[in-house]
Amino acid sequence: MVFIARKSIQLIVAFFVLIAISALPALVAQMKFNPASYWEGLQQQFAQLTKLDEITYFNVTAQKEVLLLPSLQPYIQETLLIFTTAMAVSAIGAILYAYLFYRSGRRTRTLLKQTTRTLEMVPDLFWIILSQFLVIYLFKMTGYSNIEIAGTYADSIRFLPIATLTLTTLFFFIKWLTTQVLEQESAPFLELARAKGIRPTALFWKHLLPTMIYRFYLFFRANIITILSSLLIIEYTFQVQGLFRFALYFGQMPILMVILFLIYLPIFIIDLLAEWLIPNAWKGGI
Repeated sequence: MVFIARKSIQLIVAFFVLIAISALPALVAQMKFNPASYWEGLQQQFAQLTKLDEITYFNVTAQKEVLLLPSLQPYIQETLLIFTTAMAVSAIGAILYAYLFYRSGRRTRTLLKQTTRTLEMVPDLFWIILSQFLVIYLFKMTGYSNIEIAGTYADSIRFLPIATLTLTTLFFFIKWLTTQVLEQESAPFLELARAKGIRPTALFWKHLLPTMIYRFYLFFRANIITILSSLLIIEYTFQVQGLFRFALYFGQMPILMVILFLIYLPIFIIDLLAEWLIPNAWKGGI
């Protein structure tokens, strides 16, 4: 009951915060800071809650106003596909790297740490520009043209956005996991497992990794805004027909409120399921 009550309060507070954020454009009226206008914007957003299914936007292709919610489905699918694929690939890659790091000697670890530390500092735009350059170079050298460098209203672009977001988050995840390996490898439970003759491979996959999964999830949850901001930059640069790019082009307050709700609700549901399904033994004292 305490868990349900806590999550319910969290959801209610989050909705109020999202409505407040969606009304921020009203804070600036005619290039001037206007708190009174913001209050009117808040009232407008709360009034709009009862008419979400009536919100429209101007569709450039159809050259007319169309309903927002039915039109958002393809944009949601594009964003969801890119985000989930990139997160899955980067998480798996980071875990495999953590295993390699765990099994490596001191010199190899030093080399790995220096390499990943350098790559982690590379900004998102570098990976975007590099990926587009490599595709253009590949086309000039071989004539291969099946990889798009930008999307259109009719065509989707997925490979480069997924690859770029994967690289952006991979080194982010690697840094955290390697830090955890260094902190946990001398823990008493691992020392006990070693004393029992358990091999290093089993130590990592059966003992060390389960203790990191919940902490890794908490790390991911705490940095979700950073990851989503990277996705926003990627969608805009590659002209992905996704939810974030849609919000940039159609940034009216009612539309912004709906998009914020659509972004937050899946995150909340995943968080709810994670807290419920992850075994308490994996959570330790957290």
